[in-house]
Amino acid sequence: MASMKSDVVIIGAGSTGLSTAYELAKAGVNVIVVDRNLLAIEAAGRNPGGIRQIGRDHDEVPLMVAAMRRWHSLSDELKSNLEITEDGYLWVALNARELELQRGLAERDAAFGIKEFVYDQSQVRDLAPNISDFVYGGLYSPTDLIANPFLVAKAYHANAERLGARFLFQTEVIGLQIESGSIRGVVTNKGTISTPLVINAAGPWADRIGEMAGLKIPLTPCPNQFILTEPVPKILPPFLLISGIGVCRQSARGNIYIGNTNTPGGITGFSKKTNYGEMTRTVTNLLKIVPAFRGVNIIRTWVGTIDFSPDDNFILSKVDEVQGLILACGFSGHGFALTPIIGQLLSELVVNGKTSLPVDAFHFNRFKKGLEEKAGHFAHQHMDAV
Repeated sequence: MASMKSDVVIIGAGSTGLSTAYELAKAGVNVIVVDRNLLAIEAAGRNPGGIRQIGRDHDEVPLMVAAMRRWHSLSDELKSNLEITEDGYLWVALNARELELQRGLAERDAAFGIKEFVYDQSQVRDLAPNISDFVYGGLYSPTDLIANPFLVAKAYHANAERLGARFLFQTEVIGLQIESGSIRGVVTNKGTISTPLVINAAGPWADRIGEMAGLKIPLTPCPNQFILTEPVPKILPPFLLISGIGVCRQSARGNIYIGNTNTPGGITGFSKKTNYGEMTRTVTNLLKIVPAFRGVNIIRTWVGTIDFSPDDNFILSKVDEVQGLILACGFSGHGFALTPIIGQLLSELVVNGKTSLPVDAFHFNRFKKGLEEKAGHFAHQHMDAV
């Protein structure tokens, strides 16, 4: 690779990097995306495609509302079938305490125009007859969406490239050039790219990029395991969210996707090996909720690595210590749904110096103040497991 120049270098070709590259190229910015592997090889291509408004942290709700507006027109904008469907989300409550939490979230979200309904046990059974009486109730959001993450990644990549963005795959960043506290370039294993601006969207590896700039980004890599079954007749209408267990949905083709929730204090690291203990825990508990899944054959499993922040909220901000460095990481397993708006906001930050929606709550500086309380949007993960 000959010496290159760019207005902006994005590190990471996941959902955040791809949408940002597209938005910047659309704005006429010269942008290069560098990734140590291939397109959407981690969480961007290894998630079930859920686009939920339900159960978000309060600071995230305005962003999610804006993201939903973008999702509804995104297939047309990117001129690609993204397999977007309005399947809805059902977050089942396993006890009265959880249902009360859901009731409060529904009341809060109503002020933003989000339609959510608190159901008792019989109403849940009416919506999804195959759910057992083990469930106490639930929160239902009929307008939540599902998209195909692979098609979303491919469409963003194709459109960004069409608009002039350049992509360097299988290219590893090994250093940042910093002079007098300002970014001057990105050093890769194939050469150097001169640039005054770097967006660190490297997901689970974002902390390593941070170290190259002398920053300690508090991220923990966690393997998120998924199971795919053979196609079977329709069992489950909505996308199912279960506290302390995971997520589950049935595709239009009949395959069932099961994703485990890596409980606090659970497995960390970058291993892609199937953890049969976790798989057994997830399936055993899921069968208590949907016993109709019993006997369905698993055809494959896979693992994607998620970058968790201490408070389960993402980081989106400039860095005070290094001029020209922007962080966009720590999405903690809930970044895919925000893809269109995160790309838009990062483009605004680069082009205009500010964003059209408030993002102060996601500033990197919050960790310096000790703000590490678990965020409300992942309340379902931190409730008691079955």
